[in-house]
Amino acid sequence: MNLEKLVRITRPDRSGRIRITGRKIYILPTRYGLVFGILLILLLIASINYANNPAFLLTFLLAGIFFQAIFHTWRNLKGLELQWIHAEPVFAGETARVHLRIADPGRDHFALALAFAGNEPVLADVPAERPAEAQLPVRTRHRGLLQPGRLTIESRYPLGLLRAWSLLETDARIMVWPRPLHESLAPSDPDQAGGLEGDQGSGSNDFAGHRSYRPGDTPARVHWKALAAGKGLLVKEFDGDRVDQIWLDYEALAPPNVEQRLGLLAGAVEALSREPLRYGLRLPQLEIAPSTGERHRRHCLDALALFGDAASAADRAR
Repeated sequence: MNLEKLVRITRPDRSGRIRITGRKIYILPTRYGLVFGILLILLLIASINYANNPAFLLTFLLAGIFFQAIFHTWRNLKGLELQWIHAEPVFAGETARVHLRIADPGRDHFALALAFAGNEPVLADVPAERPAEAQLPVRTRHRGLLQPGRLTIESRYPLGLLRAWSLLETDARIMVWPRPLHESLAPSDPDQAGGLEGDQGSGSNDFAGHRSYRPGDTPARVHWKALAAGKGLLVKEFDGDRVDQIWLDYEALAPPNVEQRLGLLAGAVEALSREPLRYGLRLPQLEIAPSTGERHRRHCLDALALFGDAASAADRAR
C-alpha cells in the first residue's frame, strides 16, 4: 500500500491559492494533552470509587473543556487561505526567505506555526481585517531552482492540549546562485570597444594611476613591482578613447571542476557589479552581452545558477 496516497495534502488551485478545508486537518493530543487525559481518567475512577458528586462535577467540567479545545484547535486552521508571493534569490549556503500571504476574512486566527520540511517554524497571527504575511526560512545547499518542498502549518491554540496540522504543497520557487569564490581568475583578454565618452572612459592611451585588483583584470595590467614592494595587488589604469569590455569566459578558466568555475564566475560578477565597468558572460551555448546594472547582474547570476542540468541541481538542494 502506498502511504503517500493516504496522506491528505492541500494543493494550490489555478490562481495559486491554497485553502485549508476541515477534511485536510489532522489533530492529536500533545504531551500535555495526554497527561490531562490521564488525570481525567484518574479523577473519574476516584469519583466512582468514592461516589463523590463534586468530584464527578469537576471531572465532567474538565472533560467538557477538553472537548471544546478539540473544536477550537481544529477551527483555528479551517478556512485559512495561503498564497506564495515571492522569494528573493540567494547564494548557495545562505538562508532564503519565502514570503507567504495568509488570510481569512471570516475570523481571526492565532499562534499559527508554519515551516518547510527541515527548517525552523515561524509563528504568525492572522487578523480578520487584513491579510498577514509570513517570511519562512529555507536553508540552501546547492545552486539551481529550489523547490522548498512540503509546508506544514499547525496550531496548538488555545490551550496547548492538542496539535492540529495540515500539509500543503506550494508553488514556491527559489533561485539559488552559485556560492561566489573570491579568488583570482584569468578570463579571456578584455576586448576594446570604441568609447562614447572620449577620454572620460577607461582606455589604454594615457597612464592615469593605480587601483585595487578586481577579479577579471588581465595580468598584463597588474603592477608587479608594487606587489614585490609589499604594497598589495594593484592594477594600472589608463585614460583614453577606448573602453574595456571585460568578458568572463567559462572555457578560459583553469579549474576542471564545474562548480568551482561557476563559483569563480559568480565572485567575479559580484565584484564587477560594484564597479562602473561593462562586463559580459560567456558560457557553453550561451553568451550574455556586456552591460551594467542590477538587472544585468541578476541575468548573469541566474544563468550561472541554471547552468547544465538545473533540474538535478534543484533536486540536490531539496
